[in-house]
Amino acid sequence: MKKFYITTAIDYPSSDPHLGHAYEKVCADVIARWHRLLGEEVFFLTGTDEHGKKIQQAAEKKGMKPKEFVDYQSKAFIELCKKLNISNDRFIRTTEKEHEKICQQIFKKVYDKGDIYLGKYEGHYCTDCETFYTEKELANGNCPTHGKKCELLKEESYFFKMGKYEKKLRQYFEKDATVLPEHRKKEILNRMEQGLQDLSASRANLEWGIPLPINPKHSIYVWFDALLNYISGIDYPSAKFKKFWPADVHLIGKDILWHHTVIWWSILTAADIELPKTVFVHGFIKTAGGEKMSKSLGNVIDPIKLADRYGADNLRYYLTREIPFGEDGHFSEELLCKHINNELANDLGNLLQRTLTMIERYCNGKIPAKYIDLGFAQKNEIEIEKINKHMEKYELHLALQQIMSIVNAANAYVNEKEPWKLKGKELEDVLYVLADSLRIISILLASFMPETSERINKQLGIKEGDLTGCKFSLLKAGTLIGKTEILFQKVEYKAEETKKEINFSISEEAKKIGIKSRYAILTNLEIKSKNNQLEKFKEEFEKKAKEKNFENNEIVEAYKVQRTAEFKNELTPAERLLGMIKKAGKLPTINSFVDAYNVVSVDSGLTIRAHDLDKLKGDLEFVILKEDKEFIPMGAKEKAVAKKGEYAIIDSLGNVLCRMDVRQDDESKITKNTKNAVLEVQGNSKTGDKLLEEKMKEACDLIVKYCGGNYILI
Repeated sequence: MKKFYITTAIDYPSSDPHLGHAYEKVCADVIARWHRLLGEEVFFLTGTDEHGKKIQQAAEKKGMKPKEFVDYQSKAFIELCKKLNISNDRFIRTTEKEHEKICQQIFKKVYDKGDIYLGKYEGHYCTDCETFYTEKELANGNCPTHGKKCELLKEESYFFKMGKYEKKLRQYFEKDATVLPEHRKKEILNRMEQGLQDLSASRANLEWGIPLPINPKHSIYVWFDALLNYISGIDYPSAKFKKFWPADVHLIGKDILWHHTVIWWSILTAADIELPKTVFVHGFIKTAGGEKMSKSLGNVIDPIKLADRYGADNLRYYLTREIPFGEDGHFSEELLCKHINNELANDLGNLLQRTLTMIERYCNGKIPAKYIDLGFAQKNEIEIEKINKHMEKYELHLALQQIMSIVNAANAYVNEKEPWKLKGKELEDVLYVLADSLRIISILLASFMPETSERINKQLGIKEGDLTGCKFSLLKAGTLIGKTEILFQKVEYKAEETKKEINFSISEEAKKIGIKSRYAILTNLEIKSKNNQLEKFKEEFEKKAKEKNFENNEIVEAYKVQRTAEFKNELTPAERLLGMIKKAGKLPTINSFVDAYNVVSVDSGLTIRAHDLDKLKGDLEFVILKEDKEFIPMGAKEKAVAKKGEYAIIDSLGNVLCRMDVRQDDESKITKNTKNAVLEVQGNSKTGDKLLEEKMKEACDLIVKYCGGNYILI
């Protein structure tokens, strides 16, 4: 029996699974199931990559030990596989003892060959992708993948002589189908023109990693460790390994192609292991607006929630139908609903229901006598051959498109023959062609929509078939059909169900100076430049506030203690607002959102600020700046500098959103066009949690009263 070994990239469980993880797994599952239908012995591997600095840092943020953290996080990825009906044969975790043992064996083997030596590494390192970069590879000084500033590392390291294998790699690249699509191969070859450097293959003093077998003070570089899962997952060097290796296809995202070709192939060559046949590179899933979807940008979509809401098969259909395999694609919940309602419910669902309803009514619920419409059969057998060719080339979206063309052909056949006007054998012949077509459609769809295929078979009263059964006139006459049921329920798209995910945190350094905060998300806002009712409310408040005084107020003074020396004497936002009331007799009118929370700020002395949620780039964190950072303060045209040692709020890309409690950035400010916002009440060493929570709720209630919408306290 022919073998077929397919892998996905193993996922980094530093946070929960997102739609990109689901997409890769679904596509790999479609390919694996297709090869099983071909009668091949398939091994399908997926899993989690659980070592490295990023995992260690993520665990620390959660107050957990790394092993405890990955044990917890990996469960979500296992659940994702179950939820999406992924048929993987093994889920490997790189913290498994056997994997760690194999990593040490391979490292030692390469070391003994003389291909690993001790040296010093000095260069750029991105913790988010656990990758070393040369100066030339950086994008404006930042990681080319994540857009963040890389860490400058200077440490002792063991180096792998990757440059030694440059010629052999180039020769392998010249072979057909080693990297698909072909243009991805050119990208790597262009990068190799800079010359192939030796790889830093260890990290010194990293607690969360596999210890080097030659020096336990060092850990194996996380990519050297992770890539070896593809052989440890099939029990290298056992009989299973010999049976399934080399991998027929590694399915990966385009951001890790370098690792899966140049680094992986070099390691395998050094270890005298055959290279994989194909590395297939899929694109990224972007938002409907074209923005890259990623954890760092905070716009990820939870695939488990989508599967719960719309069904796993429907989501699988959208991902493989709508996104060209090998290229970037867009996800739109609205378009998902249209696919379900039109192509699935109207076209496929109705075809099944009306075919079986007529068989029940006119044929006593039994498949009629065999009949073949040669013209219809020949035309659709050509379509089936196209499907096979598309699948050979991993053109999943085109294969599914052709499958749906057979569905459309069957519906056109119904409209052409008008069976409701026919009687006797003429009617039975049409119904047999339709039922036989549905049998073939069920086989072809089984890889893409396994549950749907099972339900079609159950209603037809037949067992699951394989690709040898994709010929017409094979449906057994006299088969008793099952109970006719609706195959797809129509769904209604509700825009408010799509929400941006965002996390908030305070670094340990910021906590030490007394930083506290409470957040709320406000949605579906209708902000006005001026709200007359709010203006009346402000007038009453301003009369009382004129008697207010913040002199010697411990909360106000505690904000100033948190600042660097340069700003110790600058007024807090609440003091500035109160000063305006005393001087001008009133608070400024900015817009109904800002005006509402300014009242609460003056009343309490607390610093309150807000950001346009839809303009934020990922999560927000209070940090102590490690270096100077430029930003544009609110209302300014020129850049200012938030200085090293100051506390600030930054986003996932390291952009400054607020310089201490004195300067907010201009880009994320609240305007009358803001529909969704983040509200923050900042505290200090003199503010209790209860006060922050009370004032946050008070501010939100006031905003919703005058701006509409809803809010959630975080």
